[in-house]
Amino acid sequence: MDLKRHVVTIVVEDTQQAFHPVNELLHSYAPHVLLRVGYPMRDKGVSVIFLIMDLTIEEMGAFSGKLGQINCVKVKTITLNI
Repeated sequence: MDLKRHVVTIVVEDTQQAFHPVNELLHSYAPHVLLRVGYPMRDKGVSVIFLIMDLTIEEMGAFSGKLGQINCVKVKTITLNI
């Protein structure tokens, strides 16, 4: 199991609809989250969440795939080579 560090950017376009599904998923992956920063952009009607996580490539794919299936959520991941 080769853990890697990943930077994850999550954009939630409808917080009313996606708040609970996103938070439930983040809660289930909480042991892997090293950093979580949320930035609500109320003037734009979106929220942005930044994460740094320790996961294998396969686990990151599963996590980002689950996030991407939630309506009104966009996700972008970057694997750090450190």
